[in-house]
Amino acid sequence: MRTKAAAFAFHALPTTFALPKNLFKLPVLPSDILPSSRLPPRATYPFSTIVAFGDELSDNGNGSYAHGITGDPATVYGYGTWTNGPVAVSYLSSLFNAPLTDYAYGGCCGGGDFGATFDNAYTKSNAGAASLVDQIANYSSTGYAGIKESLGFVWVGQNDLSLHTDAFWEGDPNNAAFATAAAEKTSASVKKLLDAGAPYVLVANIYPKHLAPVTSHYLCGTSTSCVETWGNVITSANTAIKNSLTQFGKKAIYYDAFSYISGLLQDPTGEGFTAPLTDFCDGMGDVTWDDCMVKGNAGKYFWMNFVQPTTRVHELIAKDMKKTVDAHLGW
Repeated sequence: MRTKAAAFAFHALPTTFALPKNLFKLPVLPSDILPSSRLPPRATYPFSTIVAFGDELSDNGNGSYAHGITGDPATVYGYGTWTNGPVAVSYLSSLFNAPLTDYAYGGCCGGGDFGATFDNAYTKSNAGAASLVDQIANYSSTGYAGIKESLGFVWVGQNDLSLHTDAFWEGDPNNAAFATAAAEKTSASVKKLLDAGAPYVLVANIYPKHLAPVTSHYLCGTSTSCVETWGNVITSANTAIKNSLTQFGKKAIYYDAFSYISGLLQDPTGEGFTAPLTDFCDGMGDVTWDDCMVKGNAGKYFWMNFVQPTTRVHELIAKDMKKTVDAHLGW
């Protein structure tokens, strides 16, 4: 059994959902992630733990799986994540030897059942996902436990993007309005975490969703100008997010997920992704599913479903995130 990729989301209904306060774990791929209880803090960094907020790109199983709203099968692809294994922040936790508390909340892939957004008052998640605002509010109810020793991690926005932007006309006022909203809502959340005592907050920008299979399948079709336009819209929003973080000086660490993932897609075979980039494991029928998940060839696929990269991509992203943090800190 597996989830079925379905139509691209263009609307959502109001929902709210509480997030867990403690780390939830599922079995992971061998040697990928050590249980956080066994991860000793690393004194060389100005943080010893990670606290994460976001959507399906960062939900480690502590969000939608833990709340029983993933559908059937409950563990999605066997790990409680929206891909075939750990997500980037889980790999990052291992790389830093920093235990992870994850408030991120995923959702995928049918109609409006996407995961977390910036704010449910701005974009409501039909999947029942708590927004970034809600996630941080939930964390605040713990008294921001461990915040002074934690690297804050924020990666959200790709679900809002689909609801608030126009991929066919770059000059649509909604595109500029989205860039402004993305910057304001991101920086407001970063400010809350820093004001609460976080030494640093890493903010990953909006990934290149225009290059994901969902765009050609459900939005742009064969129109290359549509894909290019949506890429420009995302770039403008990311520029606004980056500029909004300058007010925090060195406390905010900007991670360019857009550029890194775009680079991987330009030379996929260089990292062993030999399957066509138009293929994805879940949603194309039994042939690709069996090759990916039954025969064990998931490593050659870039995309798990039409919006979510495979865990191998997440692992590469995490390694690049660590390089960014190290460079920011001057290591």
